[in-house]
Amino acid sequence: MFFAHRCYGASVHFLYLDESGGTERPDSTQTATPAMILLGMIVDSRAVPYLTREFLSLKRRYFPNRFLRGPALDHILTEIKGGEVLHKARSGSRDQRRQAMLFRFGLLRLLDHHGCQIIGRVWVKEPGRALKRDATYCYAVQDIAAHLCTYLVANASHGVLVADARSPQLDATVAHSIFTQKWRTGDDPYRPLLEVPLFANSQNHAGLQIADLLACTLVLPMAASAYGAPAGNVHSSAHYDAIRADHGRALRDLQYRYVDETGRWRGGLVVSDPGGMRSGSLLFGDGDRTTPMVGEPTVADAA
Repeated sequence: MFFAHRCYGASVHFLYLDESGGTERPDSTQTATPAMILLGMIVDSRAVPYLTREFLSLKRRYFPNRFLRGPALDHILTEIKGGEVLHKARSGSRDQRRQAMLFRFGLLRLLDHHGCQIIGRVWVKEPGRALKRDATYCYAVQDIAAHLCTYLVANASHGVLVADARSPQLDATVAHSIFTQKWRTGDDPYRPLLEVPLFANSQNHAGLQIADLLACTLVLPMAASAYGAPAGNVHSSAHYDAIRADHGRALRDLQYRYVDETGRWRGGLVVSDPGGMRSGSLLFGDGDRTTPMVGEPTVADAA
């Protein structure tokens, strides 16, 4: 009864969390990623039913051959993976690049329509150096959870963090890193969160599928375009420059950013570039080109 009294009438937001890129050295293989991204998408719980159905329609519109039979709601089980769309984005086929481009614009238009916002971390890898996966992931989740809590307080809301499942041991380690802080004696730094991070199968959640697509088809190629990839690497693609030009402004505007008590801007997509120490604003473009608003496709990537 106490819980019901405290939360009655309060809004709830979900943050869906997924990653793109690995921890391997960026120059270890031709397919190694030059960056690792952990991205969270914030969505009002009341928008989830509409977001889910419209996302299913988006998948069917741009990948019709994948959804020829079966009940419409079963189509959530067939994922359009970010890696597949990214492969099309750098393809030599103009038609495949255009398909990927239109799908990206549709996705961003969908998020803008439902008021979704993003926060996350981008690690630009140093040549010859791998990332420490567990420490990197745990730190990032704690940081993202802290930014989410600021959002929840500002919106008089409560929240739940739902992450794409990896392995039971890795997931337990991350959840426990929040658990020990949230349930410690004294102040709870994650008070607006209703629980420690939950880990789920992305086949069952449109939010997780969307977070994967954002991280893999937008942030990863934009990071490669902005901060570089090793010569001969598949991610050293001129087509990635068009993705950054076309979507930099839209992605920048989707960020949840705020000013903390010291007057510093926090949140959004935070870029860590220990090798080059370059500005995070490079991720969204250098300002030399005019980028379209959400939902305004260009033909730059299809030329």
